[in-house]
Amino acid sequence: MPIYARIEDCRVMELLETDGDITQMFHPSLVWIEVPQDVPATQGWECVEGEFSAPAPIVPTDEELKAAALATRNRLLAAADEATAGMADAYIAGLLSAEDTETFKSFAAYKLALNKVDRQPGYPIDINWPDSP
Repeated sequence: MPIYARIEDCRVMELLETDGDITQMFHPSLVWIEVPQDVPATQGWECVEGEFSAPAPIVPTDEELKAAALATRNRLLAAADEATAGMADAYIAGLLSAEDTETFKSFAAYKLALNKVDRQPGYPIDINWPDSP
């Protein structure tokens, strides 16, 4: 059974599989094109002059990449803050055990590294995120 694509602004808006006469089924202002059997067209594909192609990948802007990196950094910092909640005062007062002191210092180094990711050479495209303790 043939598959037809409804095209709007050179984009596949929907697909319909039918044996019926597509020209008689819908208002003539709608553009329907038969999809070749060997073309895996889906909604969102491009169709220019009857030729189907996958849409070009969306390349994020530098601002979008920075915003995503900042959101990741903030999420990781929040988790690290939660893991060390109350330890800063206890560390200053000398109340932490040796094991807790090591944990606190490991997280402090981790948080420092998180706050420096924007200084990496590949930022914001290629970020080497530090490992959580």
